Amino acid sequence: MSVIKRSYKSRIVFYTVIFLLACLIAEKSERVQESKRPIPVVTVHEVLRARDITEPEVECLALNVYFEARNQDIESQAAVAMVVLNRAQDPFWPNHICDVVKQGSYSDGSVRRNKCQFSWYCDGLSDRPYEKETWTRTLKLAEDSYYLWSSGRDITNGATNYHANYIQPKWGSDFNMEYVATIGDHKFYRWDTQKKVAIN
Repeated sequence: MSVIKRSYKSRIVFYTVIFLLACLIAEKSERVQESKRPIPVVTVHEVLRARDITEPEVECLALNVYFEARNQDIESQAAVAMVVLNRAQDPFWPNHICDVVKQGSYSDGSVRRNKCQFSWYCDGLSDRPYEKETWTRTLKLAEDSYYLWSSGRDITNGATNYHANYIQPKWGSDFNMEYVATIGDHKFYRWDTQKKVAIN
């Protein structure tokens, strides 16, 4: 058996184990409320990568997880990453991970303060991770989340939006916004972008 085949099989087993652990954590903690639409069943033999994720995309995804959920558990962090991935797949949002993370209202080439999709990106503070060990773990989690998501294992059930459970944004009342789960300190929604543009 070639080194490449062994490496590929090892990665399949690795990501399958991560997924099963995440499922056990979710079941034990009872923090995830399943939507009416179940996650499709995928066997080990069907776990295939859609494509390799680039280093810049991993970094953008990790930055969003770091600033949005670094104090959360692994499941919650993966959920935040998967929302970005779901947006990148939806025609309404930009189709590149970094463009999704950095989406906002721009003026003279700079994003306007407090006018972006993810508040950390335009809050006027530094966007440089300052906790080295946490950042290293977040980079790995971002990549792992991508490979789980690309194999059909989206723990958010297709969520495109989320908010902290202690706030109620205007867009939460959009009638095309379907609540799908609560994971950690965030509530997750799937928004039907074909019907109406949500209010920021």
